[in-house]
Amino acid sequence: MAYQCPVCGYPGLEEAPVSPEGSPSFEICPSCGFEFGVTDGDEGFSYRQWREQWVSKGCKWWSEHHEPPPQWDPVLQLASLIEDRS
Repeated sequence: MAYQCPVCGYPGLEEAPVSPEGSPSFEICPSCGFEFGVTDGDEGFSYRQWREQWVSKGCKWWSEHHEPPPQWDPVLQLASLIEDRS
């Protein structure tokens, strides 16, 4: 099962960013680079702050170890976050 990154909308996370009990996964989103439990917990970034920073830097694929999926489109990812809120 894949999970969506609540920061950038990437649909391929291997774990839920936060468990039902509230524990972070510590997974790093390969799209935007947000590490759940570190970027937010230790560094104090909100999802919105990290998203704004990622967007301001051009929505570049973050991971150097994983290639982006075929036809990867960060704009569509971000749009899926907006659609999920409606």
